[in-house]
Amino acid sequence: MKDNSPIHVAFLWHMHQPTYKDPIDGRYLLPWVRLHGTKDYYDMVHILERYPNIHQTFNIVPSLLEQIIDYTEGRAKDRFLDVTTKPADILTLDDKRFLLDKFFLANWENMIMPFPRYWELLKKKGLHSYNGNFSEAVRYYAVQDFLDLQVLFNLAWIDPSLRDDDDFLKGLIKKGEYFTEDEKSRLVEKQYDVLKIIIPEYRKMQDLGIIELSTSPYYHPILPLVCDTDSAREAMSWVELPNSRFVHPEDAMEQIAKGIRYHENVFGKKPAGMWPPEGGVSEDAVSLIVRHGINWIATD
Repeated sequence: MKDNSPIHVAFLWHMHQPTYKDPIDGRYLLPWVRLHGTKDYYDMVHILERYPNIHQTFNIVPSLLEQIIDYTEGRAKDRFLDVTTKPADILTLDDKRFLLDKFFLANWENMIMPFPRYWELLKKKGLHSYNGNFSEAVRYYAVQDFLDLQVLFNLAWIDPSLRDDDDFLKGLIKKGEYFTEDEKSRLVEKQYDVLKIIIPEYRKMQDLGIIELSTSPYYHPILPLVCDTDSAREAMSWVELPNSRFVHPEDAMEQIAKGIRYHENVFGKKPAGMWPPEGGVSEDAVSLIVRHGINWIATD
């Protein structure tokens, strides 16, 4: 006998990046907020405008929001961006080694091979590891090679649908190689154009009722361990723990409160739901979340 009752599926997308900002000098250690911002965060919600009856939930961690805003307001700098914007003809040996080491950090099949020139530049370096020492490989690259690599790395990290909808980006793809410094500068401007529309798009889709937005404690701490490190033994009785027990539920309380306040400030309404970082739950942690008026949490 067939059961024809519908299956109810809840989609919850967890948007999370840890804080990459160095608290001493304010620089960003890694570029993943900027690059995933152009590749993933906007398109994932924008595409839902075509399917308004498919309601989904996006959990956006406050520390990610903070970093997106840092970039859009010109406060965020990272080494990848510095080496991108530096004219190719004045790159130092250290800059060139950095480019060869880091600017192929992309899925080879989906992000590098579709660009023949990008794939050519990767093969020129060789498909094996240099253990971080690229001094020998550098001599095989001309100034134009490095300029093309600067452009192609950043271009590959822009979502294909965004590239297809933009005449300038389509022009870069068609050109394929021999890019100019002016084209590189315009490409970086396009990156920032995308970053600036991410948060407004989520807020618009929330206000239209197409998506729900939930939050997490501000810096994505594992709440049960902040409340009491000994709680780990409830799930793993064999686990080895530090000699000094950490018991600070007041810290967990502040992380929850700060996350909710920041979310409400950015999106104009208090979240009804929360994703506990890493899905970590305990009786103490859940009781703190409930005290802040959160109606639902999810775990796995």
